[in-house]
Amino acid sequence: MSTNQIKQTLSDIELELRQKIGAHPELQAKLMEQHNYSLCELIEIMTQAHLCDHPLFFKLMQLDAARCQLEIGLYGVCSDCEENIEAELLAADPLEQRCLSCNNLHKREHRQELRLNH
Repeated sequence: MSTNQIKQTLSDIELELRQKIGAHPELQAKLMEQHNYSLCELIEIMTQAHLCDHPLFFKLMQLDAARCQLEIGLYGVCSDCEENIEAELLAADPLEQRCLSCNNLHKREHRQELRLNH
């Protein structure tokens, strides 16, 4: 995928996330004050609303990381082993931060955390 295609994909994801965040009952009043919050500001608003465990917060953090990686030329590089993330993983989820091997390892290591959260 070209840089322009990646940028467009990330922009599409951002638009979708902004719509979902704007529809969240706990955030509607705050977001009505201003419409052009940056990703960092949205992350801060969700943090202040104690929504750090919400799936939208996690996706917003992944989007912010992907944008930063793209800016510095590291998009598609595993955050753990620094190898290239498999193309099929990025095609399935453009916000993916880990290669298949590291992703599997991460899931195994954090399996207990997932159980405790549910």
